[in-house]
Amino acid sequence: MDQPVHNQDQEYITIEDDEITKPDSDSESNIKVAVPSYWQSGIFRNNNQLMLRRVEKGTSEYVNVARSFINGMRNFENHVDVVAIHRKNYKWSVMDEARVEAFRRFATAVANRNGGDPNIRFGWYGGFREEIRDILCYGFRRLENSSSSYGRGVYFSPVNNSNASQKSIIADSDGVMHVLLCRLILGKLEPIPFGSQIDQPTSAEFNSGVDDLLSPKRYIIWEPYMNTFVLPLFIVAFKANSLIGVRKERWHAMMKILMKNFPKYLSSSKMAYIKKQHDDLYVKFSD
Repeated sequence: MDQPVHNQDQEYITIEDDEITKPDSDSESNIKVAVPSYWQSGIFRNNNQLMLRRVEKGTSEYVNVARSFINGMRNFENHVDVVAIHRKNYKWSVMDEARVEAFRRFATAVANRNGGDPNIRFGWYGGFREEIRDILCYGFRRLENSSSSYGRGVYFSPVNNSNASQKSIIADSDGVMHVLLCRLILGKLEPIPFGSQIDQPTSAEFNSGVDDLLSPKRYIIWEPYMNTFVLPLFIVAFKANSLIGVRKERWHAMMKILMKNFPKYLSSSKMAYIKKQHDDLYVKFSD
């Protein structure tokens, strides 16, 4: 297990086996690598600017990150192809070294307020390609802030639940999607109710938010801390086109179950209209 950040040098950023969800015996068969031409396109075109290092397939680092991501996709793991994994190198620029130092100092401060434990965890963040690139260069800027949210902040899904980050992922023109695996300083977590509009902890006792203490799906890093309590480590590029088909089939099956009960409340003409709309949509999204 990693030791507290303030006791380690810059290379403390490692993936430990006990921090990554253990795979099923057949998980490794789901890890695939796309065509090499991808390395010359998209987000990885200028690695020198982004300070990225490709993680080679077969290394323990690659296997741990890929397995964690795939296992976190739960029922969709058989439909996910890992295209590439890159790691952010924080030794290549003064600004990046300062970013690590800020993370270390805030981890120390949070630890001092919480009995020596900064509660550092991994978390997934999904976004579109250009957004991921900007985060690596300039930091986080997009905040969740709507009536159907858990407050104004940056949302991360736990390392064993990468599936929860899908809602904010947008595929690029090549059909490739991207997620960041980040280190998070969580400190003492505060349960945040659904629909909350707060933008900071409700008291100095807390450091970050969570939707459910017992079964978290979202960690909330508040706006004032989004670039000091978060340190991006890895980019996972993947393809999951068949996820659309899986979701469509599940939606179709659920609608068929619901429609069995509709005749109790609707006339035959309304039932015919609903069935036609359903069938038309099913055909449309099958194209």
